[in-house]
Amino acid sequence: MTAMTREMPVLVVSARARRAAMKKRFEKLLFLLAALTVLMIVLLPLLWMVASSFKPNVELFQRPPKIFAQAPTLEHYVELWEFTSFPLYFLNTFLVAGISCLAGVVISLFTVYAITRFEFIAARAFAFGVLFIYMLPPILLALPFFRIWYNLNMLNSLWALGITYLTITLPFSLWILRPYIEAIPRALEEAAMIDGCTRFQAFRKVIVPQAWPGIVASFVFTFVVVWNELLYSLVLISDETKRTVSLGIASLILETSVYSWGLVNAAGVVATVPVLFLFAFAARQMASGIGAGAVKG
Repeated sequence: MTAMTREMPVLVVSARARRAAMKKRFEKLLFLLAALTVLMIVLLPLLWMVASSFKPNVELFQRPPKIFAQAPTLEHYVELWEFTSFPLYFLNTFLVAGISCLAGVVISLFTVYAITRFEFIAARAFAFGVLFIYMLPPILLALPFFRIWYNLNMLNSLWALGITYLTITLPFSLWILRPYIEAIPRALEEAAMIDGCTRFQAFRKVIVPQAWPGIVASFVFTFVVVWNELLYSLVLISDETKRTVSLGIASLILETSVYSWGLVNAAGVVATVPVLFLFAFAARQMASGIGAGAVKG
């Protein structure tokens, strides 16, 4: 009886451990199912777009619909690249998005450095003012920008569109970069200046490498936002040769009605590929940039 009494607490603990392990496995399974459900909801439209871009026109309207093409074809991609101005839209968007995002990140980097390293009046108010501007709906700024560029005779200008996009890239980059700059110890750049660097050299050799993951993330996210932007390009651009990708896809829908959804899906696939490659490149750069500026050399 005494031996059985001593074994009872061990059995109770063992049963509780098994129940805790089963509960933990159940929670993991539940989380996995929820994640897979969300992933399917997000990926299903993308999968449908990619599959539909390879379907002949006959299969696009068959009932009941099927996800994958029975007779895959590249005719929509050939038509998109040879008989539309989509390659030009592509070039325009790369030019505008690249310039506006690069300028936004560079200006934001210097601005954040000034806010975090130098004390001046209303620094926090300035930062929150920039955030407030970013929170304004773009439709409120579209008409004022139209009037400004109209008075300057710069409508249908890619430069004007790129400068307009700075209202998106500047605030967004500033608030992404601020935590990265604030987290860098001042002792690192002070040590660099003791070794003979000027402040700008310390900024370039210490701050920029340390903040490189934030710089890359800021550029990528602002690039994606500008790449997908439609409102400003719709308001400021009416010349067909100056259209961006998003405006070009919208024009394909308006100009081709429902009879060329394969062409529209092909345009969507082509517009998505650069963003995927950019994210793949950014992931490696963000990982390699962590801690790079802390090494003296």
